[in-house]
Amino acid sequence: MSFRMLAVSAFLVLHFLAGFASPIVTGAQDELVKVPGGYLLKSNVHAVPEGGRIVHSSDSVQLIDAGGRVLHYASLSRSKPAFTRLNRPSSEVRRNLESAIVAAIWDAPSIFTFTSDWIVPPAPQKYSNQLLYYFSALLPPSGDAFIQPVLQYGPSVAGGGAYWSVGSWFIAGDTGYYTNLTQVLSGEQNVYPFILDEDEFLGTPTTHAWYCGFEFHQQESSLNIQTSETFNVAYVALEAYNAISLLNLPGQTTNIVNIAIANDDNEFSSPIPWTLFNDTADGITMKVVSASNGDGAALQIQYVGNSSSKQGLEGERVEEQLTMKTSRRH
Repeated sequence: MSFRMLAVSAFLVLHFLAGFASPIVTGAQDELVKVPGGYLLKSNVHAVPEGGRIVHSSDSVQLIDAGGRVLHYASLSRSKPAFTRLNRPSSEVRRNLESAIVAAIWDAPSIFTFTSDWIVPPAPQKYSNQLLYYFSALLPPSGDAFIQPVLQYGPSVAGGGAYWSVGSWFIAGDTGYYTNLTQVLSGEQNVYPFILDEDEFLGTPTTHAWYCGFEFHQQESSLNIQTSETFNVAYVALEAYNAISLLNLPGQTTNIVNIAIANDDNEFSSPIPWTLFNDTADGITMKVVSASNGDGAALQIQYVGNSSSKQGLEGERVEEQLTMKTSRRH
């Protein structure tokens, strides 16, 4: 692993962990809401209407409707990373399941497409308004914005409840945008998040165009983004909020399979040199099952101690199936 990759990966995770520290807001009259990546003021989080798009530059972000009308405009400051003006991390705050994260990060030379299959987990054994975000995202090296199709369990500012749903988010600075949520079946189907480069059709000499969402749910979940930044950091994560115990998490491993990350030449650099960040103190870990990019790459999220015997057998069985599938392709 290069020093640059290690430095960028460490910066990104520390950046997001800062967003998980107990927020301290002086004189704030607005409500803080939990978004993928941390907390934002509710007044800074906006729904994207069908056909809407995001225009993101170095100093601003705009929400534009299908007719070209600007629905929202926000100035951006590069002086601080996203969320830190709203969340001042304290070294005295012990992280726990009320705000936990595991992640896999790859700082790639370039990214043209990022696709994967998420096997929708079974519902947690207990529901207590916990909020779980699972996502495959792209970020710039600065870590100040990200594009992400999200698999969600629990209630958020975008909606949701005691069921799984999918939608897309774009966050820049202290501003967030989300699409409508679509409910998906627990443990009975896969969902297929994608992030595609559309520079060939919609890009300009100074901007990049991205299209993200979920296959088979594109009308409800898709989002078009135009940005002046280069998004070349792949970020796969679980973020948990308001969980009381591991019973508030799925009772078996969560599998992300068929991961394919193409570069600007539409080639698949393999193996993917993931950098993993685990939360062993809280019993949640991310594991690389296969790093074979474009040929069965897979990650696995394990919940140690949660229905341990069932999860252990299920995890071993799924891992064996994924390994056999990958082996047959070589």
